[in-house]
Amino acid sequence: MSKKFNLLSCVWELTLSCNLNCIHCGSTAGKKRDNELNLDESFNLCEDLKKTGCRSVALMGGEPLIHKNFWSIAEKIRELNMNLCIITNGTVYDDTTFKKLKSLSPEAVATSLDGASEETHDKIRGVNGSFKKTTNFINRALKEGLPVSVITTVSKLNISELNGLKDFIKGKKIAWQIQTAGAEGERFPAAYLLDENEFYSVGLFIEMLRNNYDISDMPVIGAHDMGYNSCVIKHTALYEKWPGCQAGMSVVGIRSNGDVLGCLSLNNEKFIEGNLRNRSLYDIWNDENSFSYNRTDLKKPGKSCSGCKYFSDCGGGCMEMSFMKTGELHNDPYCFYRIEKKLFNPIKRYFLSFRSSFSGHSRERLEFLNKFFGGTRK
Repeated sequence: MSKKFNLLSCVWELTLSCNLNCIHCGSTAGKKRDNELNLDESFNLCEDLKKTGCRSVALMGGEPLIHKNFWSIAEKIRELNMNLCIITNGTVYDDTTFKKLKSLSPEAVATSLDGASEETHDKIRGVNGSFKKTTNFINRALKEGLPVSVITTVSKLNISELNGLKDFIKGKKIAWQIQTAGAEGERFPAAYLLDENEFYSVGLFIEMLRNNYDISDMPVIGAHDMGYNSCVIKHTALYEKWPGCQAGMSVVGIRSNGDVLGCLSLNNEKFIEGNLRNRSLYDIWNDENSFSYNRTDLKKPGKSCSGCKYFSDCGGGCMEMSFMKTGELHNDPYCFYRIEKKLFNPIKRYFLSFRSSFSGHSRERLEFLNKFFGGTRK
């Protein structure tokens, strides 16, 4: 009997249409896809997600609030008792938006903030005035009592503004997710990608925030691409130990045209498992041949992970980072453990690991972060 995989979360690209022109967008959003799902097909997908056991749905774009059926689809998700997250650029709203969002009881209303200054944010987002609109959106959502999250995508363009962003976020009950830019899209020059030292410094920045600020004032995590197995940097995400990439394991991505992928960040046609107009999500998810690159294929470490003692659990890190950086899976070169082997000798790593075990990252702190990023604001 084949192993059963439980679908916990779906990231649904409601439309590829977008009013901004973000330089790092992995989907190169702007114009809508041909043949995007209509309302009946979207409702069918909601029912199918529920049937498959999905607990949480994140609606994103493009810009989801542009989609004419956004509110109907969001309401359908909640009617089916699935948790709802909304990922928006925070520039498409009017005076009615915030009360309508609150009526949905979302788990999170996440918006991107990629600079502490108007100049930097607007340069990255490709539209002048977006910083003012987005910060106003954040402040109005907070005033309405919505569970606000801020997502910051770090590259060479804005790594120097992390401290300024910290000052904006601190003490406002904002959940802050820090992630690194990839070069999957067509607008992002590879020259803007973080190098290994810069990547590691972002991890150290997250660790500094965890150690120097009360967790209720600065609830911060690193995304799935930040890791792994460091002797210094503990718990950048919402778990004690990196469980391996969850693409096709507990997470699924849906494109606006019905394409099904293990993760939308794996933005390559080779990772399409099927289309909802041909097969139901339930059938695709439960097909023993689906997502074989992560479920059933013998995982062989690439050069970056060869000989690593953590590979059997880690599986080679984030698939998106691995594929983007090397063209291979199970081969993520941006790994804290790998970087630290270059920086520190074994004795130094042992000492740092021993010292960091007393850094105060308790299970209670992780439980608080999980509740906070799950929408609890008390």
